[in-house]
Amino acid sequence: MSKLPFILLIILTVTLAIATFAERRYGTPFVMHHFYSSWWMTTLWAAVFITGLSLCVHALLKKRKPAFLFHCAFGLILAGALTTFTTSKRGQIHLRENGMAESTIEMPFAVSLSKFEMDYYTGTKTPADYISHLSVKDGEKTFDAVVSMNNIFTYRGFRFYQASYDSDLKGTILAVSYDPCGITVTYAGYLLLLLSMIRLLIVKNGNFRKLIKSLGIVTLAVTPGFVSAQRTLTKEEAKAFGQLSMYYNGRIVPVDTYAHDFTRKITGKSSYEKFNAVQVLAGWMFFPEEWQEEPMIMINDKEINQFISENKGNKNRLRLSDFFNAGIYKLSYTSFPAQHKGIREVDEKISLLMAQRTGSALTAFPQRNHWYACTDDLSEVQSDDTLFISKAFLTMRETLKRQNHEANIELFEKISAYQHKRTDSGAISPAKTKLEIFYNKFDAASILFKINIGVGVLTFAGFIWSLLTDRKKRIFKSLAYIQIIHSMAFLSLSVGIRWYISSHIPMSNGYETMIFISWCIMIITILFGRKSEFIPSMGLLLSGFALLVATLGATNPEITQLVPVLQSPWLSIHVSLIMISYSLFGFMMFNGITALILYFTSGKSRGYIIRLWKISRIISYPALFTLAAGIFVGAVWANVAWGRYWGWDPKEVWALITMLIYSLAMHDQTLKIFRKPIFYHIFTIVAFLSIIMTYFGVSYFFGGMHSYQ
Repeated sequence: MSKLPFILLIILTVTLAIATFAERRYGTPFVMHHFYSSWWMTTLWAAVFITGLSLCVHALLKKRKPAFLFHCAFGLILAGALTTFTTSKRGQIHLRENGMAESTIEMPFAVSLSKFEMDYYTGTKTPADYISHLSVKDGEKTFDAVVSMNNIFTYRGFRFYQASYDSDLKGTILAVSYDPCGITVTYAGYLLLLLSMIRLLIVKNGNFRKLIKSLGIVTLAVTPGFVSAQRTLTKEEAKAFGQLSMYYNGRIVPVDTYAHDFTRKITGKSSYEKFNAVQVLAGWMFFPEEWQEEPMIMINDKEINQFISENKGNKNRLRLSDFFNAGIYKLSYTSFPAQHKGIREVDEKISLLMAQRTGSALTAFPQRNHWYACTDDLSEVQSDDTLFISKAFLTMRETLKRQNHEANIELFEKISAYQHKRTDSGAISPAKTKLEIFYNKFDAASILFKINIGVGVLTFAGFIWSLLTDRKKRIFKSLAYIQIIHSMAFLSLSVGIRWYISSHIPMSNGYETMIFISWCIMIITILFGRKSEFIPSMGLLLSGFALLVATLGATNPEITQLVPVLQSPWLSIHVSLIMISYSLFGFMMFNGITALILYFTSGKSRGYIIRLWKISRIISYPALFTLAAGIFVGAVWANVAWGRYWGWDPKEVWALITMLIYSLAMHDQTLKIFRKPIFYHIFTIVAFLSIIMTYFGVSYFFGGMHSYQ
């Protein structure tokens, strides 16, 4: 009977996993009706809650108050969710500045729109915020209110959230939520959960402290081809051209940044032979007739390669001219299906190259907060600048073809002066421009993953060798520890620069979160690896693999402006906690792999296997607690941004599944199998698959608003 709560928990976990795959096939409305909002799912949750009360009673009888409070917190959270499910009201209200209003929810007061406005990032047309100025009338009382992204308006229990807006910017759509009881109960559960987690870590006779004492660890108070002589700019001219500003990817950047992304997209690298990225871009912009014969276009699809090269062998690199036959684009009469991934890849690259020939990609001519290319509609540009903008690209091309070095530098200086004169004050920062150009050359991830994995493999092999031969060699541990310190400093500088350039903490896409995971692993290794023989090696390998994943996925790791909904401190806290937990679970997984290697290769390794087991159990506490805290901080953020703290998005569901899986190992007093070191190590390896599914699998299989594409 004592195992019934865990049997139900396993059934619930499997059911949630099935629901995510059912959503992929049948759609969100289907799973919401047949799974998440169904009577039987509610009954299953209730059964987990009721049987879980037995754990609370058992903990109380055993005088384990922190464990009692911890389980009560989850009960309170579920009670809050049930209250919201049964008593809350939700709807939308569409308001126009002319007084028109359409509402799907009844309210005891009237709301009208005084004005809707869109705030932009300085010097750009990229939205920074959506703001609705409201007038509220309640009987004889009338007052003003403001709703914007992450800034809700609350009145008489009704909460208003900025949801959307009309295309003419004269109307707004607000989400409205009425949940006076459920939010209070749920937030009380979050608070109790936080307090109980802290208590579980510091209570003297708790399992966590006992495990630390058993290892003799001092407790730390820590919060967790050959290129022909193609014409292009000289190095000095490329430097001047790269320092010009342009509008790209939602923000103002130096041309150097666009050049790096362009070159990486076409060639797979940030340079080509003896030419840097700006020289490659300039070659395609100003001397396209010569560069179209350069075999530099990387196409990964073998079928496309063979088709374009006319079955003359699979070329690794193709020329632009290879894609055309008598002026006709070869892929326009191919038998490949339109949705063929290789076709889309080729079309994107060819379109990008053609845009350089016309100058349509060079949006380098500002008019206050709007930036133009020479091919754009210039009807709204002041008449004095129309001729200059329309002829600027051709002027640059003709000037550069004369190969007059002084005239070329002078031309770029004139364009720079024009940019500073015509854009808003402060939109172009010389300091940020220089730092961003430096950052573009400062590819920390691709450098560090090679060093960390190489040194990690060497020192880990040395550690295993020392165990098998009974020869302790501290040089391996010292080498790994010194390297992890250097890597952390190097990566911290890179993250800090990216943070300064983007003006927000760099955790907004898959590339940035993998970098942050690697950084967390390094910090954890430095804090806890000083007296360990194997943790420094594991830290190097884990951080190296995280950086490798970031590098492999960084075909276009652009620095972008945050969309308005992501401009919240809750986002930084949420992502930080989740990434820290993933890093800790990664250590547990690597502990398990090390233990299994020792188990099958050495007959004298039982002591080390048990030690690794105890270390993994110690790590499991902060790992699970930071995961739980990260999930619930994310729920608070969602409630502030969208008016609901849980939406059954696939990544939300799989984060919950991960938490439920790892929570099983915390109950070793009931589930005694977790007291067996080898089983525990196997569990940590298998359980880590749920994290891989949460982080990578969801984006690949399901998508959703959390997916990193």
